[in-house]
Amino acid sequence: MPDRRPQRTRQLLRDALTALILERGYDDITIQDITDKANLGRATFYLHYRDKEELLTKSLEEVFDDLKARIPKPSKEAFLMGANPAALIVFEHVAENSDLYRVMLKAQAVAGLLKSVREYIAANVEERFHMVFPKDADIPYTLLSNYCAGVVITLATWWLENDMPHPPEEMAHTYNRLIATGIIGFLNEKDLISQLSK
Repeated sequence: MPDRRPQRTRQLLRDALTALILERGYDDITIQDITDKANLGRATFYLHYRDKEELLTKSLEEVFDDLKARIPKPSKEAFLMGANPAALIVFEHVAENSDLYRVMLKAQAVAGLLKSVREYIAANVEERFHMVFPKDADIPYTLLSNYCAGVVITLATWWLENDMPHPPEEMAHTYNRLIATGIIGFLNEKDLISQLSK
């Protein structure tokens, strides 16, 4: 049976850092603050992480990797039917990990990771465009896909800042409608708008 103690220790440190950032911000937190909050010794911290930056980065990378693993490969049939399970998965994941996403949006130290999230979403959307529409529209797919990524990040940010007043399903539906009605015109496929907006 595998030893789960290291995993539990990392979870305690991650939870402590998350709580402290949301309470006090990132810059003033020390490793002693983190270990006190987690009820662990400093030596235990250094067995797992070099410094608080590594703890934060690794924690957020784990969340990001989990999101990537959940998003299915794009499907032409699903796109044409207006089904975008990826949007719902994103909002459900944000809800499940809301504190860490709040940290990601709040901590200046992780701007690079937020950029990675946007780039991943954009690449996923661009792949979907190329599967369904072989040629670029009047606006290149790279620009359109980054627009889509920006929309989902902006909506998720607003959602978190307002304590998630709508369920993930409603947020995903709103995102899908905004994208469908805003993008399809550029793809010269206006007859799909009604299908994609359902």
